[in-house]
Amino acid sequence: MEMTQLAPNVFVGAQISEGDLQRLASLGFTDVICNRPDAELPVGPTSQGLQAAAATLGIAFHYLPITPGEAFTAQADSLHRLAAQPDVKVFAYCRSGARSANAWSLAQSKQSAAQA
Repeated sequence: MEMTQLAPNVFVGAQISEGDLQRLASLGFTDVICNRPDAELPVGPTSQGLQAAAATLGIAFHYLPITPGEAFTAQADSLHRLAAQPDVKVFAYCRSGARSANAWSLAQSKQSAAQA
């Protein structure tokens, strides 16, 4: 499993499996955000299955799907609010990781504009 660090406590990557959740837990991740709609891929783990597996590992799971070509401001805002909490380490994923990275970028842009 590859991941890209976008902030000290925010990482993104491609679709994960239940085995990847074990690795994320061992690396100290507290929260996983699923930005991939369940219907996007015909096979693979569902958000419900990953949420159940994450719960057994003590990881909070958030289903915030981003549909390609649609606005994702609400998901970006949720990602920002979560990452701003103390003592969290977040891994967000979608099919390739690009939408998750774009959500973080949008959240950062909105935060910068609000502070200006």
